[in-house]
Amino acid sequence: MVSRTALSVSTVVGGIVLVCFLRPIRIVRVDGVPSSLYWTVRSWTADYPVSQDFASVWRVGNPNDRENFYRQHARLIRVWGFLRPFFASHGYALFAQKDPEDLFSECFPESGQATLGEIAFPFAERLYKDDEHAAFHFFAPRVWAARDKKGRDVIIKAISGPLPSKELLALRRLSTEPLQNDPRNHTIPVLDYVIFNGQVFVVMPRWIGAVKADFVTVGEFIPFGQAFLEAIAFLHEHNITHGDISAQNMAMDVLPPGDAPSGSNHWAGLRGPERRYVMIDFETATMLPPQSNDNAADKLAFEKAMKRDVYMLATAVEIQLRCIQDVLPDLIGLFDSMKDYEDPEQPTASAALSRYEEICRALPVDALDNQVQATRWRNGRMTYRKAPPVYYNCAE
Repeated sequence: MVSRTALSVSTVVGGIVLVCFLRPIRIVRVDGVPSSLYWTVRSWTADYPVSQDFASVWRVGNPNDRENFYRQHARLIRVWGFLRPFFASHGYALFAQKDPEDLFSECFPESGQATLGEIAFPFAERLYKDDEHAAFHFFAPRVWAARDKKGRDVIIKAISGPLPSKELLALRRLSTEPLQNDPRNHTIPVLDYVIFNGQVFVVMPRWIGAVKADFVTVGEFIPFGQAFLEAIAFLHEHNITHGDISAQNMAMDVLPPGDAPSGSNHWAGLRGPERRYVMIDFETATMLPPQSNDNAADKLAFEKAMKRDVYMLATAVEIQLRCIQDVLPDLIGLFDSMKDYEDPEQPTASAALSRYEEICRALPVDALDNQVQATRWRNGRMTYRKAPPVYYNCAE
């Protein structure tokens, strides 16, 4: 006769077998064996929110279908929440939502700030004092803010699955010598790569958008244009195209002290000679492999990609740089020629950079301090400031 204990054991074993049949166990590879075992169990209990399928993990909802969009947005928040202990084990404390019940709640740091003495390049100059001004808005599904062990602000971005993506390949090439420390390499610095079950995350310093600070004088506009023209010329020289050049993919190394006072869009006085500008987001980058030098089709496709870069570069930077076209009128012809995509005589990025430098050299030194009233040029129309510049006072 079968004992009651044996029946109980059989029932438990049978239940486990049934559950494992309904939800098969898949090994999650993370760091060493103990970590893999832990994350395999944790992933199994959570129904594997982070598989090796990059597109599936990071898919976004249809913005035209509100219910679907909200559902996917909530899922992505859960993905990042699920990974929180993983990143903590690597020294990165993810920001947390202020109101977990609100899908679009701002995120704030839960760990302490670094002292100012611990912040140096490649980390951004931190001008905010209180963490209430460190808010991170989760809108890009593969990007989340964090702090490292020393309390420095970083950005973590999922960039690749097991098969290396264009972005991963481009960043690896650009962050390897001799390219990495070339002064013409205006690419966001890479601090670290972290891998979870084949998903590759890049850790970068947290910088702000390159147009998120007020331009006040002529001299503040010129380095902005110089950096991005030089950035694309450098990429093309090393057989890399960016493919998505726009203001949202341009950054500078400062974290401002919260929102500017009412009446001004951005703080002024943040564009000193120490400011650095970089390109970010290489998701659409293309690279010409060395073996393609003899492949006419590959070379033609790459040349077209470079021409598109030049076109996009002009449309991106002229929004700000045409604000000084009254003192540098030759910029008009330069940008028009860069945007003529079909013209065989469209300048290369290198030629455009040389022409830009030639135009700027003709400017008298005393004109660099002239204040500029224009704030934006778009489709032939200029926008002018409605209030005086608001300067950040670091003594406050």
